[in-house]
Amino acid sequence: MLERKLTILYGSQSGTAQDLAEQIWRESKMYHFRGNVLPMDEYDVSELISERFVVCVCSTYGQGEEPDNMKRFWKFLLRKSLPTDSLRQVHFGVLGLGDSRYPKFNYVAKKLHKRLVQLGGTSLLPVGLCDDQHDLGYGAVFLPWISQLWEELVRIVPLPAGLYKLNESPREFRWKVDILPAIGVDRLQPTIGGWPTHYDLYAELQMPNGFQTMVRENRRTTALDHFQDVRLITFEKNPSIGWSPGDVLYVRPRNSPESLDRLFELFQEHGINLQRDTVVHVKAIDSEMPVPSILRKPLPLGVIAEQFWDLTAIPRARAFAVLAKCCNNELEHEKLTEFSSIEGQEELFSYANRPRRTIVEVLQDFPHATRALSLDAMFELFQPIKPRAFSIASAVASNTLQILVA
Repeated sequence: MLERKLTILYGSQSGTAQDLAEQIWRESKMYHFRGNVLPMDEYDVSELISERFVVCVCSTYGQGEEPDNMKRFWKFLLRKSLPTDSLRQVHFGVLGLGDSRYPKFNYVAKKLHKRLVQLGGTSLLPVGLCDDQHDLGYGAVFLPWISQLWEELVRIVPLPAGLYKLNESPREFRWKVDILPAIGVDRLQPTIGGWPTHYDLYAELQMPNGFQTMVRENRRTTALDHFQDVRLITFEKNPSIGWSPGDVLYVRPRNSPESLDRLFELFQEHGINLQRDTVVHVKAIDSEMPVPSILRKPLPLGVIAEQFWDLTAIPRARAFAVLAKCCNNELEHEKLTEFSSIEGQEELFSYANRPRRTIVEVLQDFPHATRALSLDAMFELFQPIKPRAFSIASAVASNTLQILVA
């Protein structure tokens, strides 16, 4: 009998592919699969030949380029020395995330799928090509694709006698989050004044092609009476950074003070006893879902809310599933369940995507669910802040790094 192990790998530039990979991992527990979910470049690719079932989720960015955390994995697969039957035992599925406005739509997923077949792998189902331009977003392809994936896996590896598909994943949330007692908080503070005002959560994170810089100028380029505020932002140029025409600059933003104020006001209005200086410790439940390195030490919730949680994100179906799980109000639970279902995606689009309703605004609309939120649920509910991509507006020869932001 084939082992019930499913390895889920992702290549993600902005974080969306990671979100979908984690959703697949959660659902795999309903079918009693075990296995890790991790970036392709953190996976020991030499182990690929011994896998039986693998799902790859990858985005395409720039001019058909693979994400930074997939480059080493892809380079290994391109080796000419690899035998054409090296992956003959591997059953795989590939899900791509792209934008049909670009000529190389989902180019990375297509070429990954083709290469895995060339190396002898067996495709579980056709490559899924999610399109950001679809009215229903990525969900239009992702939801039916993942349903077909489970049907095929259960056909190949039926559930043993006495074992049944679960109605919901036993892994409700990614991690376990503890609040440190006051004595622990005191020990954490580096000075009497507490945490630095400008504490940088990402300061020690090593990112491929990443660098820190300062804003030299932030100048409005449109007239004051113009309806749109367009800004030309000039950065201090790092001498080691070069670019070519068409390249983009990814900027990792933070939430505004106003957004933070509204979040913590919302907590107080709904009886949630969490403050900016509440220190929390995020812990892994098991090795399958490790905690990101930036969150592995105790941190004030205000720092996490400012720099990690995306308070302006438009929530996806997963957020409504989390809220539904927490909610004991019949009317709210019914609506939240509808938004998280395949059948309710058009309703969800009308409610959230079309008016660009943020996650904080959603919490205001569902007060009973909000009151019942736990810290564990919040780290599932709030998406991580993703870097924003901007076309570089300045010529390479100008020796100035600029972007135009509307």
